[in-house]
Amino acid sequence: MYTPGWLAEHRGPHQTVGDPAMTAFARRRHLAASAEHDAWDVLPTITAPTLVVHGTDDVFNPAANAPLLGERIPGARVELIPGARHAYFEEFREIAGPLVVSFLSEVPTPRG
Repeated sequence: MYTPGWLAEHRGPHQTVGDPAMTAFARRRHLAASAEHDAWDVLPTITAPTLVVHGTDDVFNPAANAPLLGERIPGARVELIPGARHAYFEEFREIAGPLVVSFLSEVPTPRG
């Protein structure tokens, strides 16, 4: 989830894997659902503005997946954070935060 250097400087607990109150059964079901989830075929139907952010050193999901998602989702923007792992949103928040703010500032306001 994090780089070794960041973990050495930031003592846990880190709750990036879920709610610490979640039962072992619920955690197993969550992992099973994640493993079985496949949305590949519906990605081209996404119409909402989409930002794909990914760490280049993610050990859970290969960074090569980010451009695949970006190509499959119409109009998606892909941002890779060099050196970041799966929990980039916490460890690299000074990079990830502005990426999200920038993206949201460019999204047109829906008219309703």
